[in-house]
Amino acid sequence: MILGHKVPTSGEFTLNDLPGTAGRIDVLCRAVGAALFVSHGIRTDTEVVLLVQDAVQIRIAGDRVKRLNPDERSTAAILQLALRGAAAEEVETTPGVVAAQASLSQVLDRLYQIEAHPIVLHEHGDPVDQFPFPENPAFILSDHLDFTEADEATLADLPRISLGSMTLHTSQCITILHYLLDRDEGDTSADLVLCHKVWGEPKARLITGLLEDFGIPANLMSHAVPSLYPGMLDGLGEVRIMVRPRDLERARAIIGDYFEQPVDE
Repeated sequence: MILGHKVPTSGEFTLNDLPGTAGRIDVLCRAVGAALFVSHGIRTDTEVVLLVQDAVQIRIAGDRVKRLNPDERSTAAILQLALRGAAAEEVETTPGVVAAQASLSQVLDRLYQIEAHPIVLHEHGDPVDQFPFPENPAFILSDHLDFTEADEATLADLPRISLGSMTLHTSQCITILHYLLDRDEGDTSADLVLCHKVWGEPKARLITGLLEDFGIPANLMSHAVPSLYPGMLDGLGEVRIMVRPRDLERARAIIGDYFEQPVDE
């Protein structure tokens, strides 16, 4: 979700001057493109929500939107139709684009209703590499302006993450978030690697709990030593702690700092 603070809610602006008369709607157009476009296609698992002046919500569904092109002018024309057609109830102004009058708190209520997990992107948030993304994340960003005091009050209780100390454009932040989400999705299908071996499940669970506190998911694999204790898999045999390949080095360092030097052979 991107908050637009200057775009005219009436939709009365010229498409020939998007940065000027349109209240920097060009920023929102670039955000829409970054959120939805991939090479020769559109992300069908993504929905873009634009909230204009805490008054009009525009939703663009990647699996249904039509006639959306990469250029800012045509995207602005679609948003202009949505702004002009917004009413108290949701109206589909073009295929896959829905507009309605709504406030930030109402938009958040809808996100909770669809079991999304709102996350604020903010320069002073927690480092993104230490934040485990939940299922169905809904990222909230501002346009070229900072969040207003009213925005901050409404978003105060939500988790905040930061992409680093460098100030980036909204569209750049969205591209980075997609990269991180795509990477995590790839990790779920990748083979896990051995990080450490311990004797006994209780200790293994202590270690995996610690790793998860650092944002590193881990799985346990029980492996009894047949020559010594054949068949003993209920917490009495060797337990292998498995992690994603990209987490291996960091996980082993954490285990070494808090428990012991990891054994991976």
